[in-house]
Amino acid sequence: MNIEKVALDSIREYHNNPRKGNTSLIAESLSTYGQYKPITVNKRSGEILAGNHTYRAAKELGWSEIDVVYVDVDETTAAKIVAIDNRSADLGEYDNEKLAALLETLPELDGSGYTLDEFDALIADIQEETTPELSKSAFSQVQVGETGQSGTRYIETLAAYGERYNQRATRMLMADFPPEIYVWLIDKLIFVRNTHNLTSNGDAIVKMAEIISGESAPHESDQNSGSTDTQD
Repeated sequence: MNIEKVALDSIREYHNNPRKGNTSLIAESLSTYGQYKPITVNKRSGEILAGNHTYRAAKELGWSEIDVVYVDVDETTAAKIVAIDNRSADLGEYDNEKLAALLETLPELDGSGYTLDEFDALIADIQEETTPELSKSAFSQVQVGETGQSGTRYIETLAAYGERYNQRATRMLMADFPPEIYVWLIDKLIFVRNTHNLTSNGDAIVKMAEIISGESAPHESDQNSGSTDTQD
């Protein structure tokens, strides 16, 4: 494979590229690390078959040259190369645990293409994959009637808590509790809510932390970075 450095104005984007890439992220990569893989250009037409958004990002950065690999193919083959290059990227999958382990080795996420929120979502996905399903029968022995509440939505039984626990969207604070510990913990949170007239499990957790530490939790106005809601 012969890599050549050519003028940007000597090549052009493929005329019918269906891909919508993240040019700004590619530009960030080029600015930080330079070009570490060439783009592919059809010698017959000067059109880019793989790397159209890398080319676009380089133009936005004001580059005058770019590394390319030339192929010499007809129009039909060129279209197939464009299609399969995009499709192969679509069909790829991640090993989430290996990806998380890779990102955890970095001192910071800047320049990795990932944000802290995306990393948190990745960890949530892993926990979702590995957290065992909780059977409603594990909660059936304890009835809390109309006292159980999460935010503004009443939960009538601990069995209902078990069902909601399996839904990641309602489990912002996640921990690997075995079912019997989770039943016990929810029961104690309900007790704290009732005792202190609180309206959510998040408030109950904060109250318990205040009791244990002997300190008052900071108010939302004291936080420079905003607040984080804690649900079931």
